[in-house]
Amino acid sequence: MKILQVHNEYIYRGGEETVLTAEKELLTRNGHTVHQIIRSNKIEIKNLFEVFRTLSQITYSKKSLNILEEKIDQTDLPDIVHIHNIFPLWTYSIIDYFNKKNIPIVMTLHNYRLIWDKISFFDKDFLKFGLFKNSRILTYIVSRIFNKNKKLTNHIDKFITFTNFTRSKFIRSGLSKAKIEIKPNFLINKVKKNKSFSQKEDAIYASRISQEKGIITMLHAWDDIDLKLKIYGDGPLFDSFKKNQNQNIKFYGNKKREFVNKKISDSKMLIFPSEWYECMPMTILEAFNEGTIVIASNIGSISNIIKNFHNGILFEPGNPNDLNKKVKWALKNPIECNKIADNAKKIFLAKYSENENYKSLIRIYRNTIKQKKL
Repeated sequence: MKILQVHNEYIYRGGEETVLTAEKELLTRNGHTVHQIIRSNKIEIKNLFEVFRTLSQITYSKKSLNILEEKIDQTDLPDIVHIHNIFPLWTYSIIDYFNKKNIPIVMTLHNYRLIWDKISFFDKDFLKFGLFKNSRILTYIVSRIFNKNKKLTNHIDKFITFTNFTRSKFIRSGLSKAKIEIKPNFLINKVKKNKSFSQKEDAIYASRISQEKGIITMLHAWDDIDLKLKIYGDGPLFDSFKKNQNQNIKFYGNKKREFVNKKISDSKMLIFPSEWYECMPMTILEAFNEGTIVIASNIGSISNIIKNFHNGILFEPGNPNDLNKKVKWALKNPIECNKIADNAKKIFLAKYSENENYKSLIRIYRNTIKQKKL
């Protein structure tokens, strides 16, 4: 099978890029041909002029059509195209392009941008769907402009989302129930014996340094915790917090994924304090795989992934006192934490390993191609 992956990279690389790379490697190892066409905000939006140029085409981008015409061999079209992100460079125009070529289209819903325009400005949960530039007003304006041609999503044959929670949100916002498939993200299983809770050191946070990720809640929770907290990642709040006064907290900035994964493996616990509706956090899966306890906020998809005190520990989002209490419980109960880590590993193997993911992904591709021919 010939698969084309299309993606728009952000300035700060994250889970979407991890998924894109992992799926390409998985499909290639199983004998498929995978090509990628990737555009990058870091490369194409470097100054104010390029910001305005991007905004001028955010509804429908002719530049995107020209890029596809140039990059795709018109005599050897892919069997299916898998779109991962179209904002802000690609736009809905590429859906129009592939539909006119009669190529089956699958799109992974990594975030909620496609339904921003369906959320009321005054909705109390507005912030939980993620914001553009951390601004409610900018999100409202940009989403209305960006989504003017959202009717083109009618040409998408299948959407992929990650949990029952995210599926329910997309259906409630008007996407076709029949077109939405649940396929969790995955990681390659590491065949090794994980360290016990007592053999591991410190706590780790590995995500964007921004308000919606719960970084402020986590820092407040750590005031009297006698455990080092190592923070990896970059973001708009990095410079504000990197010189914090707590001697047990240290910011390390962006590091390569392999390095961070090793640190997750060595840590007693992964703190995941997000305060918005995450779709499918890759660091949680990495911690499951490495036998590292996850202490996460009980919000959105996370409660679909973690059963409290079974394969992880949940705390009330935005509540530093509850997070503080759960961290201290873990430190006092290493035997129970080992049981939780064992359960998480079993669930990882059953739901989030590469073998299970390949079966789901290739089934979606084949069914989509078959339906397109009918």
